Amino acid sequence: MDFKGKKLLIFGDSIMNGSGNNEYGVGEYLSAQFGFELLKYTVGGARVGYVAGKSWEVEQVRQILSDKAEPDYIVFDGFTNDCCMEDKENEPDVPIGDFPSGYDGKTVDEVTQADDFSTCFDAILHTLAVKFPRAKILFVRPHNMGRRGDRIQKLYGERALALCAKWGIAYVDLYSESGLNTFIPEHRDLFTADSYGWGRGDCTHPNALGYELKYMPLISAKIKTL
Repeated sequence: MDFKGKKLLIFGDSIMNGSGNNEYGVGEYLSAQFGFELLKYTVGGARVGYVAGKSWEVEQVRQILSDKAEPDYIVFDGFTNDCCMEDKENEPDVPIGDFPSGYDGKTVDEVTQADDFSTCFDAILHTLAVKFPRAKILFVRPHNMGRRGDRIQKLYGERALALCAKWGIAYVDLYSESGLNTFIPEHRDLFTADSYGWGRGDCTHPNALGYELKYMPLISAKIKTL
């Protein structure tokens, strides 16, 4: 399959951005491998739901629409920061909410800062399905992270995959398939960056080896099947 000259649009958080690898992330790897023209809208710390002072993925998609982007492929992530429980005592940054039913719910133009993760994620998927019907779309569920509670990241991750299935959006499940688990110290230090000067991996942000051995083989293989 010839990807050269095709437009690849990337949005999401620091993992898509390559924040632990000098801003060389999923989009750059795919572009180097396949010859994509890269359109990048990623911001470290992004949430699917709104949190003051943080990038909001809803606004990333709004900007994509405003720019009249015409991608052939779209790859994105989201929820890693929504389920963060470090800023609020024993509460995720963005509540998960209920599973949205039906196909006539909100789009990114209609969600508000008060909406929960599931509503916002559903609105993003709804918008992608309606506005980019010709594009090949892939959601990336990240690895098992030692800086997120096991229960909470599984809850948000499974909800994201269920919503992707609802909208017919393909996904690659690195949590279940990559073998990368940064609760294991050896994995943490070998595959994630020392972003904060702790003298060890930060559990969250893949370094070059993390991308090249754990992330990109599965993502690249999935891209070929879309």
